Amino acid sequence: MLQENIRYVLVWSGWLRLSHWLLAAGVLFQIVSAWALAHDEVNYTFWLDWHLIAGQVILLTLVLRVVLLFIPVSRKWPGSSNWRAFIPERSQLQAMLQMLKFYLSLARFPLPNWYAHNPFWLPIYPVMFFVLAACAISGLLYNSSHIFLQYPMYELHGALASLIIIFSIFHIVTAFLHDLKGKGAFISAMVNGYRYFHYTGLNDGEESHSLHKQSVSISVDSIKKPVVDKQVKVDES
Repeated sequence: MLQENIRYVLVWSGWLRLSHWLLAAGVLFQIVSAWALAHDEVNYTFWLDWHLIAGQVILLTLVLRVVLLFIPVSRKWPGSSNWRAFIPERSQLQAMLQMLKFYLSLARFPLPNWYAHNPFWLPIYPVMFFVLAACAISGLLYNSSHIFLQYPMYELHGALASLIIIFSIFHIVTAFLHDLKGKGAFISAMVNGYRYFHYTGLNDGEESHSLHKQSVSISVDSIKKPVVDKQVKVDES
């Protein structure tokens, strides 16, 4: 008889979720306001003022995110927002390859499991923090005479903004795809902080590693503590 265990685990702290949604809302507003600024029929001064304000909010939010990189949740568990969470472990390197197969197969390949950050995007997140900061700073210097790598600020700002838009589109599409194909409540986890982790064990002395041979799964021990509010067991005949 197969036994499936489901653990309901706090993965994302409140401060991390706040910084995530502030950045998401800020980037979305910047895209809309930049589109408005490109059209002559809108109130240019109004949209420019709010575009600059939103850029400063993004910069302050990035400062908060950097602070969270160095504040551990506890001695035993630094937390998913800590800088240590961005250093790939050996199991995550294998999951990166599995994620690449998942994307290239258009979601036909089994979706691997992970604890917090998507292993494929793991090295990309810190880069995007830097890109967001550079885009916000270049926006504040948009009309200045400063030149970076032979690019004036307005050209650099436009190039970085285009990169952010591309990243945002892929991030949103893949997040919905993960939620569709997975069982971890990926999207709602960034709202309430909790994810579901499913792991299976076989009774009668059978080895559980015979299950899900084509997928990469986290071990039960790798689920961080303290954080379990609910535990549900479902028996399947």
